[in-house]
Amino acid sequence: MEKSRRGHYSEPEGEGESEWLATFADLTTLLLCFFVLLFSISSVDNKKFRSVMSEVRISLGNAVPMTALEQEEVKDGGDAVINLLPKQKTVATELEEIINDENLSNSTVVDMGDDGALLRIGGKVIFESGSSKINPRAFSALDKIIVMALKYPEYCLDIKGHTDNIPISAGKFLSNWELSALRATTVLRYLLENGLGAERLTATGYADTQPLVPNLTAENRSRNRRVEFLFKKRKK
Repeated sequence: MEKSRRGHYSEPEGEGESEWLATFADLTTLLLCFFVLLFSISSVDNKKFRSVMSEVRISLGNAVPMTALEQEEVKDGGDAVINLLPKQKTVATELEEIINDENLSNSTVVDMGDDGALLRIGGKVIFESGSSKINPRAFSALDKIIVMALKYPEYCLDIKGHTDNIPISAGKFLSNWELSALRATTVLRYLLENGLGAERLTATGYADTQPLVPNLTAENRSRNRRVEFLFKKRKK
């Protein structure tokens, strides 16, 4: 070191000025590896996953510990597909959650991709036989449908009423047409009264004109008696 005019030693010029570069380079490398890993892995098999992680460890001097997914795989000795990203929710997946949460028997979801989805609720879940009055036990499911519809304002909702082919011989309904139409409009009215806009809603009665299965047995007729909720993307 050189002695200054005032009797103090000063460090040579440039010494210590670039020490931060080593830390910065390590951070940059870690970030690069992290984003490459996210980009290259969404849903991959275990061989590709191990290969990518091995390359990351080599580049970082084996500083990355084994992941929990790898540890579980080694323990089980399996070749299961590894999905690192959460499943994206859609109209169809959320309708399936409603079915599971409410234990809706004889109910299914038809996934229509970006165009929407169709929820079929069958049997006596919403209406008793020959009745157009909503079952109290159905309100919870209808409320969840409302919440979901509010979450996806880009979709309109068509409520479809369906019956079996057994003619109505008594009561206040003249035919299955009146019964299916009144059921659909009753559900529509409930959705209107609980926050959904009228511009997004329609209701249609189909009677027995669109059976899912032939009306040859009591079980088949039960499947054909249903209310459908069609979520369809609105036209721009």
